[in-house]
Amino acid sequence: MSTAHDIAGARELFEKAEREVDPDLKAHALEEAIALLSSCDPDDMSDADRKLIANLRLAHTRRLLVQLVGLRSVSMDAWFEYVHLLFGELSAEVERLTEADPELRENYGRFLKLWGPRLAEILQRPQSDAR
Repeated sequence: MSTAHDIAGARELFEKAEREVDPDLKAHALEEAIALLSSCDPDDMSDADRKLIANLRLAHTRRLLVQLVGLRSVSMDAWFEYVHLLFGELSAEVERLTEADPELRENYGRFLKLWGPRLAEILQRPQSDAR
């Protein structure tokens, strides 16, 4: 598949995630969109495509961080899916956004604490501390 096709598909999935009210389905659509963008071969894309992908990732990470505050009744399974996204594929975007915006940082912190401050503390430790 072409990069343009993958980007278009990811946009559709991001839009689906944005409209989705079920937290499990929202997380799944986000994971699919990020996976699709991650599957694009950097050697086969233009600078414009790279910039577009970076902007899509950043914009939709921002939207997710805004929406996190409304995910109070999320199941533990869905919570772990979001944590996987936030600490995995989107960690660079999350760090950039939460450093720059105190409201997003607060939303992020509230979401992490849904399943207990201790678990959030463990997840926030740098990788070297966890070993």
